[in-house]
Amino acid sequence: MKEPFFPPRLAECYRELEKIAVPETGVSLDATAVAAWEKRSPLLACAPPVIDPEVFVALAGQVFETLARYLPEMARDLEKLRLSLPDDNADRNSLIGALLSRDEKAVTFLKPGHGLPLDVFGFAFSHVLRILLAAYSRRLRSKVGFDLWDRGDCPVCGSKPNFSRIDPGGRRYLYCGLCSTQWRFVRAACPFCGTTDPDELSFYPFENGAYRVYVCARCKGYVKTIDERRTGENHADLFWEDIKTVSLDISALRLGFANRL
Repeated sequence: MKEPFFPPRLAECYRELEKIAVPETGVSLDATAVAAWEKRSPLLACAPPVIDPEVFVALAGQVFETLARYLPEMARDLEKLRLSLPDDNADRNSLIGALLSRDEKAVTFLKPGHGLPLDVFGFAFSHVLRILLAAYSRRLRSKVGFDLWDRGDCPVCGSKPNFSRIDPGGRRYLYCGLCSTQWRFVRAACPFCGTTDPDELSFYPFENGAYRVYVCARCKGYVKTIDERRTGENHADLFWEDIKTVSLDISALRLGFANRL
């Protein structure tokens, strides 16, 4: 596998975004709801995080500023978006709730008259949401176990995986790029349609098998994978592995498979 082209400014932008920290008081859990989780639906649906609206606004401002620094062509719209954030905490909570539930009406909770393109709104807040959900996932890990979760969607936020790893013991873990959660999943199953038919499942090896693209002939989905048995790593940073392996996405698309996120 050749080293993929990835714009240096975007790589540096993501490094800066990774440094943005959420205060301990910024994201909290409903302990009763978490304790009642029956592993039938993602935690976000039954035990959503409680997000401090003032922390949310401050965090959004940091994210927009960072994006504008590395993507100057978006700077004007990002500043307009920052100025359009609601002042009232009730409206802020409505915006937070809509973002967490991925409600298309989320944009309506901005101040009126902003005139922002929806793609800018979605792009900017996807980064805010990722940071908040990663903090939520970290809080959950000490409270719940995902060992009995045998589904292909994320046990925290319900997203489909965009990467996976095979650990040194041969166990497969899926990775959610939205909230950074990892959970164990069977090797011989498609995380998208659930088929276990061996005639439908296969993989393409890259770099002497260090990387693989698992594919499903039934649903045409694919998931990139690092095999830690071959790399000598353990708990590879899957966020960066996903970024580093853009060429695998291109290969999968050329082979007729699609991202099923």
